[in-house]
Amino acid sequence: MDKSNEDSQSKKSVQVRSGSPKAKGILITIVIALVLLSGIFIWKTIEINSLKKNAAKDRQTLTEQANTQIVQSHEAHLKLLAKPFVWAIRTEMMQGNISQVNLYMNEMVKEKNFQSIVVVNDKGVIVSSTDKKNEGKPFSTIGKSTDLRSNGTNLVNLNDSVLVMTSPIMGFNNRLGTLYVKYSVPPSSLK
Repeated sequence: MDKSNEDSQSKKSVQVRSGSPKAKGILITIVIALVLLSGIFIWKTIEINSLKKNAAKDRQTLTEQANTQIVQSHEAHLKLLAKPFVWAIRTEMMQGNISQVNLYMNEMVKEKNFQSIVVVNDKGVIVSSTDKKNEGKPFSTIGKSTDLRSNGTNLVNLNDSVLVMTSPIMGFNNRLGTLYVKYSVPPSSLK
């Protein structure tokens, strides 16, 4: 009997070792589960990377749009500033009071982001400048002479970092000169 017991135990151990159908089913289930989990992990990783790329593109687009709107806002404010400033300069030029024009310009250039302000007479000569070494020189030394012919306020945007504004200073029936303003757009804090 001992021998039959031993034989039955050896048969059982042989069946377990050789792989019973139950053990094979568990092994196949584990392998399939691992493959599925790996597939889901890879799919989710790809999806997350795609979302990150899209978010980065959206952020870049929004930043560019915001920067453009900031520059456009500065342009609009400079144009609004031009009208009263030109009228004040016009009044003083008509009275021949260039020292008062210098005072207006020097006070204005003290404000943040103004680089330089120049007044050019109708002959194209700089009569007043916040940089005194330019006075008496032709306007062509600092700007384009075509800017002196325009009858409206013009703005030129140089790489979204510097705005150049020109505006005519008109008398009763003639042109007294041109106002030239160079304004530095503050750098954006958007990154």
